[in-house]
Amino acid sequence: MTTSGTTESGTKARTRRAILDAAVDVLSKNHAAPLSEIATAADVGRSTLHRYYPERGDLVAALGDHALDQLDAALVRARPTEGPADAALRRMSHECFEIGPTLALVYGDPQVLSNAAFWIRLDSADQPLIDLLERGFAENTFTSDLHVRWIRRMLWWCLLTGWEAFNHEQYSRTEALEAIDETVARLTGTR
Repeated sequence: MTTSGTTESGTKARTRRAILDAAVDVLSKNHAAPLSEIATAADVGRSTLHRYYPERGDLVAALGDHALDQLDAALVRARPTEGPADAALRRMSHECFEIGPTLALVYGDPQVLSNAAFWIRLDSADQPLIDLLERGFAENTFTSDLHVRWIRRMLWWCLLTGWEAFNHEQYSRTEALEAIDETVARLTGTR
C-alpha cells in the first residue's frame, strides 16, 4: 500500500522496501548521510529514489510509517492476547527488540517526532500493549502502583536502551533481552 491507499505492483513495493531498509541501515550509522548513499545501498539509481521520495522529508516521513508497519507486525507476532500477561509482555518486548534499528532511527529524528500523524498512528498501534498491560493488572499478574501509560512509555525507552546496549556497548542479544525483561518485570511488579 502507498500513503494514498492504492496498492503497488510487486516490483514497486520491493523497490520501496529496499529503499526504506537501506535508509534505516545508512541513516542509523550517519543521520546526515546523503540520499545518494541510500540509493547506492538500496541498489537503485538516485533518480529512482527521487521518484519514490522527491525530498529527504518525504523519505523520513515514510520511515515513520515503515516503523509503525514493523511495529504492527511485531505486535501481531507476539500474540498479546494469548497466555499469561507476563509471558505475553516478554514475547512482545522480544519481538519489538528485533525492530530496534528502525525504532532507534525514528525516535531519534526530530522531523518524525514533530509529525502529528505519526503520534496518532503510534497511539493506535500501541493499543495491543495497553490492552495487555490492563489485562495483567486486572488478572493481578502485574502489581505495580505505576500507571499503565507510564509503564508503556518506559517499556519503549527500555527497548531502545536495550537496542543501544546491544548495538553500541557490546551487550549480547541475550544480555540485552534479559536486562529488558528484568526492568519490565520491576516496572510491572511481577518480581
